[in-house]
Amino acid sequence: MQAKKMNDIFENDRKFKEAIGAFIIAFSELEFGLAILCTLTEFDPRNKDKFLSKYIGYSFEQKRNTLNDFIKKELPEVQKIWSEINTDIGQINRERRFIAHGFMTYSLPNENISTYVKEKGKIVEQKQSIEKIKNLTKSLYEINTGRNGVNGEFHTQFTKMRIDKWNDLVIEKNRIVYKVNNEIISQWKG
Repeated sequence: MQAKKMNDIFENDRKFKEAIGAFIIAFSELEFGLAILCTLTEFDPRNKDKFLSKYIGYSFEQKRNTLNDFIKKELPEVQKIWSEINTDIGQINRERRFIAHGFMTYSLPNENISTYVKEKGKIVEQKQSIEKIKNLTKSLYEINTGRNGVNGEFHTQFTKMRIDKWNDLVIEKNRIVYKVNNEIISQWKG
């Protein structure tokens, strides 16, 4: 009986750490997706690859603010969609703080683990469970690649609109053809 209980404890430990790992990886994919979008906020989208290291070095909030400012000024057509995505990102980022920074102690036999972060001058406690972390990871997958995902439909729409605006401003030799899955989706077809 004692050996079974110990096996259960170690199995739960493994599952808990796997859940945290999946969450952290999905969050990193989100942050990288934001950096990619930020490269398109530069004047000449043909040079976006040169700016990737700049935006990878930005804090998470700097990336969000860069996109907020650019969308508000240059792509107001996607403001409503971005606002919804950005709200979801803000909520998941709050949860990330608890998961990535809030472990004071980690005790194997407990079903829920307490995490703590400082918010508005006060220490806030939050209980973490395997199921909760898995659900947060599912939310991250939706933000990343679901409907209007940062690394999915929203990325495609944002990039298309940015390239179309660029193409309207420049002479033909500087225009960009934007393809997705070998299909040209930019207004200018080349």
